[in-house]
Amino acid sequence: MYKGLTRAIGALLALLALYSLLGFFILPGVALRIANQQLAHYATVPAHLQRAEFNPFSLELTLWGLQIGEPGKEQVGFEKLYANLSLDSLWTGALHLDALELVKPRTEVLFAKDGTLNLARLFQLPASKSEPDTPPGDPFPLRIGSIKLEQGFVRFEDLRPSEPIEFLYDNLGLELKNLSTLANDNADMTMVANGPNGGRIDWQGTLSLAPIASEGTLKVTDSKMKLFWPYVRDAVPLVLEDGKLSLSTHYRLNLADKTELRLEKASVRVAPFAIKAPDGRPLARLANLELSDASVDLVKQQVTIGKVRSEKLETWAALEKDGQLDWQVLFAGEPGKPTPAEKAEPPTAGASAAPQTPAAPSKPWQVLLNDVQLRNYRVHLADRTQKEPVTLDVGPLNADLKGFDSLNQKPFTVKFDTGIGKQGTLQGQGQVNLAPVWAKLDVGTRDIDLRLAQAYISPFILLELRSGMLDSDLKVDLKSTSPLALTVSGKAQVNQLHTLDTIKSRDFVKWQQVNLDGLTYVHGDALSIDKVTLQQPYARFIINEDRTTNINDLL
Repeated sequence: MYKGLTRAIGALLALLALYSLLGFFILPGVALRIANQQLAHYATVPAHLQRAEFNPFSLELTLWGLQIGEPGKEQVGFEKLYANLSLDSLWTGALHLDALELVKPRTEVLFAKDGTLNLARLFQLPASKSEPDTPPGDPFPLRIGSIKLEQGFVRFEDLRPSEPIEFLYDNLGLELKNLSTLANDNADMTMVANGPNGGRIDWQGTLSLAPIASEGTLKVTDSKMKLFWPYVRDAVPLVLEDGKLSLSTHYRLNLADKTELRLEKASVRVAPFAIKAPDGRPLARLANLELSDASVDLVKQQVTIGKVRSEKLETWAALEKDGQLDWQVLFAGEPGKPTPAEKAEPPTAGASAAPQTPAAPSKPWQVLLNDVQLRNYRVHLADRTQKEPVTLDVGPLNADLKGFDSLNQKPFTVKFDTGIGKQGTLQGQGQVNLAPVWAKLDVGTRDIDLRLAQAYISPFILLELRSGMLDSDLKVDLKSTSPLALTVSGKAQVNQLHTLDTIKSRDFVKWQQVNLDGLTYVHGDALSIDKVTLQQPYARFIINEDRTTNINDLL
């Protein structure tokens, strides 16, 4: 019996030694050789796995040094991949990994000029033999207790835009706990990504693969808009001088039956921001723009923004000689360049002109703006349609808007207060409706310099407007725009009016003050004034020998 026990122990030790030899040395060597053979067979670029290790007792597998791509220009790879298989995989019916760790993974996503993706050309895989009508089966049963990604490197390059786009994150970290392809299993997820040129991404939440669903929070801090601006510039010719974007939101995503996406408690901040035209002239500069308490519902097609706070926008706009705004000319595109409709191919000769059923109109998106505050805006206006260009500076402009609904379910309120020119002011408040268009506003002006009208007077009368200030308190009632139905009522006052006959260089009409009380103007119908009060009026009226007057000479 002693000899039998000795033989049994010896056999057991021999089997253990053989198992250790196979697990520690033979199996990793064979697996490494097969892996490199398959990489050489299917890869279109140099590909190599340096080392493989396996612990047959703890079922731990470690792969070292995967490199896919030219030496020094690897497109995919990692320094270390560690996986730990759990024994309960034998009886649970699912492959169970206790841990999966990836150290220093490297991925380069490169789009060529023709739109081809480098990752799609790394391997030449055999065509799938499955029938195209075969419905997809259930996902492979897999459970992973912990996934860690450390010191990840992701580089993105796109040569398709007119200006190449390139950015990278060289310190990417990801952690997942309890990831599973089984139904209704959720994994806890945390991701942090940092770029060498600033910018950070924080992502935390849950992830389910069957069905694909996720819920959590996403935060982007100080992302430079220049990284993706070429996409915008190819659509609109705006040159970005400066721009940083930050956002945070709680989200819910579910792809079970249809795409359901909802963003809640979202906030967006752009500060600073500056754009210019391709010829170098400034278009807009913004110190700060913040959107908060926002939500987006993809199913309801609704965007709600609780608060908008914006400060110190400075912008420029000019009316060109052809009557178009310079912004219109900018967005119109290059002269002679075909529009997308003109690029469409004409129907072939002989093609049947069968009538097509018009598509049902799509449901419009609804945009709700609850509370908007704009502070210290400045607008530089120019009118180049006149012989002498007219310039006007508007600001500092403060404006408030509340209760805006893009579907026009109710009117919204507006309030504004701005400077006009060097010393004039304009104030107003009231309600505005979009469809049908109507507005009821109380508008007041103080010290508006009437000399701004000189360029519009000169083509018709030889008169110089030396001075004049306008004050008014008016009620504006706009009932429609097509046809225009407008009523203005209230009072107006013109102070220190002084006009000069430019032929004789002498005074023509002037006064210290004129008050118009009970003013009512109905567009296209009537103008009535209850009372006109003049202080120190003066008018020069001359009848010439030929019975003409000095007014005829001025016209």
